Amino acid sequence: MSLDATHFISSRSNKIALTQKRIKEVLWYFAECYTFLQNDNIKYSKKWCSTSTKYHFEDYLKMEFVDNYLIKNKSIIQNNLSALEQINFSYETIKRYEDSDGIEGSDKIDIYINKLGLQDIWKDNDEHIYLAVECKRINQLSDCNKYIDDIQKFCSRNYKQTRLPIEGMLAFLENPKITHENVSMDINSRLETNSMINTKQYLSRELINKSFEGSYLSSHLKNYNQNERLSIYHLLFDYSNNIVD
Repeated sequence: MSLDATHFISSRSNKIALTQKRIKEVLWYFAECYTFLQNDNIKYSKKWCSTSTKYHFEDYLKMEFVDNYLIKNKSIIQNNLSALEQINFSYETIKRYEDSDGIEGSDKIDIYINKLGLQDIWKDNDEHIYLAVECKRINQLSDCNKYIDDIQKFCSRNYKQTRLPIEGMLAFLENPKITHENVSMDINSRLETNSMINTKQYLSRELINKSFEGSYLSSHLKNYNQNERLSIYHLLFDYSNNIVD
């Protein structure tokens, strides 16, 4: 291997390591906000959402989390790390991607986080460097099928801007009989039989916040570039006491 190639691999490895450290700091904050929500004993009514809004319930849950927790409390993360003073949280932001046939499309991102202070590392405008977090409701284990669909999208889409090679997934677990352990095991069993997702590391426990146990990490290869590895952090939030009919 040439010295240039060795330098490139080392440089990229360092870039990923620094980025991963920053993303873990952001996800630590997600877990903090989840703890605040649980302490507030918030209740979300499916009936109220159906009769009083035009939202799908999943969208309602994520908007509540972004508006009332991620945005409301972000001085915590800003004060902890000066590089995140300008961090921005929003939902349903649309970004561009190309599919495997080179056809361009629009990707609606559930929770979009940018201004991560990574512009010097990725050599791009801070506006264009972003972390995507996709959300899913899980009431029964069969709902993990849709969760797997999002992992497959991550692997098969070539995003136009600097979407970080580290993704986030957030599950709202609605059934008290289903734990994050149950869900992670079910997701892993589905990944084992999915020929469209090249999984290098199945979901394994990854502590990001000492107050939260339901965090996991997996890694996969991108379908359009077999040399690019994709890491996914999974936050499995127990909402069983927060959701009412």
